[in-house]
Amino acid sequence: MSEAARNGEERRKKERLVKASRMYAMCQKAKVKDPGFLVTLALAAFEDMPLVEATGFVRANRPNLEDMAWAFRNSGSAEEFEAKLQQRIRDMKRRSGGR
Repeated sequence: MSEAARNGEERRKKERLVKASRMYAMCQKAKVKDPGFLVTLALAAFEDMPLVEATGFVRANRPNLEDMAWAFRNSGSAEEFEAKLQQRIRDMKRRSGGR
């Protein structure tokens, strides 16, 4: 796979992760019992993904989805979102003993 193709695939994954995180945050705000289930269905429907692939994506990225959803819920702007997400990453690294 060429570097351009890898970059394109990585970009699509990040875009899906952001969209899924927003949906996850909306589901949490609405007190949906299992936000991951609804996010899986939304990814399958709106990202034209097979349901099995969408399920795998949500399961593999659940911790990231939850962290990003937290940042969405607690931010008023894109800049604030970025700052909160970076802080969350630093906190996680500190707890795990990483740098």
